[in-house]
Amino acid sequence: MRLRQRPLWTPLSRKTFLAALAAALALAAFGCGRANENATAAPTSGGKAASVGTGSGGNFRVALVMSGPTSDNGWNAGAYNALLAVRKELNLSEQDSPSVDSQSTPEKRDESLRAFASKGFNIVYGHGNEYEEPALKMESEFPQTLFVISSGRKVGHNTTPIIIELEDGAYLEGMLAASMSKANKLGLVGAQEIPPVQSVFQAFEAGAKAVKPTIQVLKPLYTGSWDDVGKAKQATLAIIDQGADVIMQDVDAAAQGVFNAVQERKDRGVWALGTNSDQNKAAPDVILASAPIYYDKAFISIAKEVKAGTFQPNNRPFGMKEGVVGFVLNPALADKIPADLKARLEETQKKITEGLLAVPKG
Repeated sequence: MRLRQRPLWTPLSRKTFLAALAAALALAAFGCGRANENATAAPTSGGKAASVGTGSGGNFRVALVMSGPTSDNGWNAGAYNALLAVRKELNLSEQDSPSVDSQSTPEKRDESLRAFASKGFNIVYGHGNEYEEPALKMESEFPQTLFVISSGRKVGHNTTPIIIELEDGAYLEGMLAASMSKANKLGLVGAQEIPPVQSVFQAFEAGAKAVKPTIQVLKPLYTGSWDDVGKAKQATLAIIDQGADVIMQDVDAAAQGVFNAVQERKDRGVWALGTNSDQNKAAPDVILASAPIYYDKAFISIAKEVKAGTFQPNNRPFGMKEGVVGFVLNPALADKIPADLKARLEETQKKITEGLLAVPKG
């Protein structure tokens, strides 16, 4: 489960006049609720960065807490694989890089964060915005631990977000979908109607209309669940019955339901798209492409800086330019995609990677 709302505010780090004034101005400018502007990092003592994540107990240790199962072939599986990558990159033992999944209630999530922090772990990754508020509340109790929040937005004293810009991949999927659609109608299935998912869907629509302005993108259907395969399948069938022939989704483990529905209706020429991980093999006969998130690049980058003593909480984004978000055509269906379309997708991906094309977000 991902509760990825992204409200913006910045916690104070010093009770000085300048810090208070900065916080007041920030609140006046941004207010509450999710916006597309970046959060502002917490001020540091005397203008000089002080390292965070010093931990205790000798060994460098990292831990990962997830709300859903690692078997979801998406959001949580990607995080677990990223933890394994950190373990290998930093030569950590299993004992020094544990994880816990399926922390489905606020109480469990709070307890898991606190348990690792109380043991002096250098880094505790909370995989999802639902970990942001508890981390910010407890961070002062554990100043030697860095809390890293996937899909977060708020910057604390020793809490930092990983701002994932999945929109970059969604934009390319929109271009592909519009180009491959014969019905001139596209569908969207989401788990929760929250700003991050809405932003991904908006980027998808922007990409679609960049190549075919007349394309119709149906109103998204939200299932209310990140792991209910049956609900995702029913929502997808309903969208196909409305005439959509390319379906994009953001439902994590429930994505298999989307793929199952598309497979049932593939005689109508319907296609699907993967997100969050490379899902092409989940249904290789109907998935045109995936927009994976390479969490390992973000996890490793932060862990190495923390270990080197150079890391400070910040709001830098992780998108296609940073190598964290990708776009992968399904090789099993490569012959279905025209050469000129492949070339256009490659050219656009290069522009995004080089910072020459800003994908609309939020």
